[in-house]
Amino acid sequence: MEFESVPAMRIIGRERWVSMADGVENPIPALWEESLRDGTIDLLIKLPLALENCTIGWMGDAKGDDFAYIVGVAAAENTPVPSGMQYRDLPACEIAKGTVHGNMQNGDVYGNAHNITVAGIEERGYKPDYSFGWSAEMYPGGWDFGGPEGAIIYLCPYKK
Repeated sequence: MEFESVPAMRIIGRERWVSMADGVENPIPALWEESLRDGTIDLLIKLPLALENCTIGWMGDAKGDDFAYIVGVAAAENTPVPSGMQYRDLPACEIAKGTVHGNMQNGDVYGNAHNITVAGIEERGYKPDYSFGWSAEMYPGGWDFGGPEGAIIYLCPYKK
């Protein structure tokens, strides 16, 4: 678990709304596949980045069982948004970076990343700071989504 300060940044990418309700299909894997295949990620990683050499799966704007998910990058503050992309402006904050290992194929690593990272924050005497209203999956450049076992880096704002 790492803790660091991040600057104000602009999350830029393709957005889908996700429902946590039972029986609703998860659109996130298809969004990643499409964004990697159609050149979206190649376009976005050329922008000025606040978090270098990585792509982001940003989650926020929760409304009941639904939340927004953006496949994209953490660009520098005020970066112009390419046509057809969505964005969110985030203020500077302190984040915890939890590296979570597990099964990439059955969703194990994704389903447990938040709880494992929050537990790591609390074990160190800190608290997650939900007032920022977001968390994110971070994938360093060259990350392999295809293997059965792997890891993600989960970002969560925290407070001391």
